[in-house]
Amino acid sequence: MKLDIGTYFILLGIILALSYNNILYAHNFYQNDNSVFYTLIKQFEIEKNLASKNQLSNLSSFSIHKGMADEFFYKLASLRKNVTENSNFSNQYDDTTSDLNLTTKALVSANLADEVLREYGLSIGLDPKVASGLINMSVGMIMKMKDTSSMNMSDSTNIDDMEKMSPMVDNQSSAESTKGSNVIKNLANYETSIELAKSLKTLFTNYLQGAKLEESAGLMPIPTEIKINAKGEMGQGIDNLIIALNRNAPVKEVYSIVHGQIHPNLFLAFSLKLKSD
Repeated sequence: MKLDIGTYFILLGIILALSYNNILYAHNFYQNDNSVFYTLIKQFEIEKNLASKNQLSNLSSFSIHKGMADEFFYKLASLRKNVTENSNFSNQYDDTTSDLNLTTKALVSANLADEVLREYGLSIGLDPKVASGLINMSVGMIMKMKDTSSMNMSDSTNIDDMEKMSPMVDNQSSAESTKGSNVIKNLANYETSIELAKSLKTLFTNYLQGAKLEESAGLMPIPTEIKINAKGEMGQGIDNLIIALNRNAPVKEVYSIVHGQIHPNLFLAFSLKLKSD
């Protein structure tokens, strides 16, 4: 399909606005019931598996992962009546993942990427509110974090106060790992971020990488060529994310990968809808 010059520059503007780090913003996509539920399934499975692994290894993070698995279980049980302690619901829903439409699979991927970023923020010692805020924070705010491993912020804190904050450390689950520029202070969250990234990679490889993409409909359709290219760029972004986590990269780098390489390409390749706020 040939694009007229106006449409071409509009599309180019969208790509630039979503991708350039100096104007990078978080992406808040419209969800559906299945995207929320299957994201929780993935999170439950990860925490349950990490709890089992750490119990066998007698690691201190066992209780943290078990507690998180229990929390996700109760969330799942509140959404679906067939989720009970005696049911094999996790395997059951894993078997039906392939039946989900492409939009839902893409939304689950976007959610997993967000959770990778949040868990990684927690792992380097960010206050939970700040770590959750990474999902909605612009890269300009990230760049103003002089020392992201010592950031603590309340609801009333503004950006100018960030550099004055004292470290937040969880002594119960610390790990002095210094492969990159960050020290891992909360091992359980770091383990979760790694496993979430692996789950994202598996989801992409199994269900999105080989998906057949067609030109989107609407007033400004995205050509198939752009969608195919975006899908490839997303795959590379996931690989970059795993590499960054393994070397304890700065949180602003992890942020840039999630919101500059993964989310924008999910948006383009699978025609996701962005919330305006």
